[in-house]
Amino acid sequence: MAHPTFTTEQAAAGWRTQAREQVTYWVPEVDIKGTLPKDLVGTFFRNGPGNDSVGSTKLTHPIDGDGLVVALSFPGDGHVHFNSRFVQSRHRVEEQAAKKMIYRGQMGTDPNSLKANLAALIKAKVGWEKSSTVLTFRNPSNTNVYMWEGKVLSAHETGLPHCLDPTTLETIGEEDLGGTLDLKVLGAHFRYDPLLDRLVTMSAKAGVHRLPSLQINEYGRQWSVKSRQTFHIPGLNYAHDLLLSKHFYIVQITPFVNISTADVYKFFLGLSSPGDAMRHYDHLPCRLVIIARTPQVADLILGGRPWIEADIPEPCHIFHFGNVQELTEQGRVVGLDLTAVCLGKKFTMEFENKSWLSNASKAPGLLTGFKVRFGDSVASNTAAAAAGATDAVGDAKRPLVHQTILHPASVEFPAIHPYRHGQNTRYTYMMASSDLKRPHYYTAVLKHDLHGKGTKFWQSEGVTGEPCFIPRGGYAVVGQEDTRVEDDGFVVVQVYHPKRQTTDFAVLDAQSMELLATIGLKHHVPFGFHGTFTPELFVQGTAPPSLIRAKI
Repeated sequence: MAHPTFTTEQAAAGWRTQAREQVTYWVPEVDIKGTLPKDLVGTFFRNGPGNDSVGSTKLTHPIDGDGLVVALSFPGDGHVHFNSRFVQSRHRVEEQAAKKMIYRGQMGTDPNSLKANLAALIKAKVGWEKSSTVLTFRNPSNTNVYMWEGKVLSAHETGLPHCLDPTTLETIGEEDLGGTLDLKVLGAHFRYDPLLDRLVTMSAKAGVHRLPSLQINEYGRQWSVKSRQTFHIPGLNYAHDLLLSKHFYIVQITPFVNISTADVYKFFLGLSSPGDAMRHYDHLPCRLVIIARTPQVADLILGGRPWIEADIPEPCHIFHFGNVQELTEQGRVVGLDLTAVCLGKKFTMEFENKSWLSNASKAPGLLTGFKVRFGDSVASNTAAAAAGATDAVGDAKRPLVHQTILHPASVEFPAIHPYRHGQNTRYTYMMASSDLKRPHYYTAVLKHDLHGKGTKFWQSEGVTGEPCFIPRGGYAVVGQEDTRVEDDGFVVVQVYHPKRQTTDFAVLDAQSMELLATIGLKHHVPFGFHGTFTPELFVQGTAPPSLIRAKI
């Protein structure tokens, strides 16, 4: 397999700032190579940091950059509309007006001197200012973007999301979802329950002098609140993603986040940051947390406990999960099979070669399978639940976990069928490095088959972003198991060409992983994080007429 060649400096240029606040146009037909599928209809939204500096302050890490949302619209007639626009968070608006950086970033970008930070800390300690005012991190709103019931939300994980106009991408303002975000933050990742037709969101806050908080909400149509629960789980000081099954939510207690009073003082003074402090701590546990979706599940399946914990044999950090399915025997839940991208004990958030978000050359992301098997008391309680019992109790034993690396490639940003969360799925699509000598440059898309037969690589000519799987037909099958072919659809992925410093979007056949079309742009789009697809169109106006040859 031939690997694209480029220098470190050429790859790092993929993070540079988009020069204009907004770029919007119909892509000329001549720049679309191949054939766009006629049944690829809708809008691909993608979010990521759009700037590498604020004023004269160079960002320490891309995660501190402001969100730049891209909307790629597919009308189904061979045309494509491109739109990109910065999220106008309060922090960005203030800093743009001041023409300088005011608020520090979670990853260590700090416009203030040590002397200024020390003075501010003293004011907070003597009560002249609130601690939350002194230590205010910017809300970059740069991690994900998705649509539910008319709202397009741009989210990070340390603040409220922003609501965007789906047509223009104009920022409408911060969104608290009808006052239902009790922690005043919304995580970037979500899950969708196709059986109940619900959006499931998560919010997390670390604890220093109190227990950490994890809020998980379930929303129906019209943003009706179907479930709203907050859990205080010792040790759960960070959660970036979650899994959803019929009965459970699953998150990880990571041994890579240690919250202490000393750490907080270092953050105040600018001597460290949450990103700097993310590394392996031998004394911290590494566990999966299996949380009951309802009090009834807690009573009937988990022996009255709202959650149980399962030790992970080999310590790792999980930013991103793949999928999970429940295993049953004679109506009893006996375990879980799940996948995740795991980062090993050497993982840090070092901005390696100014090209990738972490030190992937030392701690590459590895697709990992976990087989979680419940103790007898858990299984017996499940049987009681299936029989309609209302008084089943028991001491749920800590489940056993078997951990296996599923593929040797360095991977990140796993994507599955968007309407099969918690169901039996075979395929996971990931950005991947097919070059074991340079695992921190993701130049391919890996389609992994849990059955082992259909694992495929698509090798690009540049640096790939997160792949987005789009099922053919677009919409979910609601209220029942989806019996359609799982991988019947398309994959859209952003590709940056380091040598010519421009960006393409590739459209792949999700089954064969063959290239169907390339949407070539004359400019670069900064590297992104996460995105989603909705089978709806919002673009204004009509596509340009076909090109007519000039008669000269």
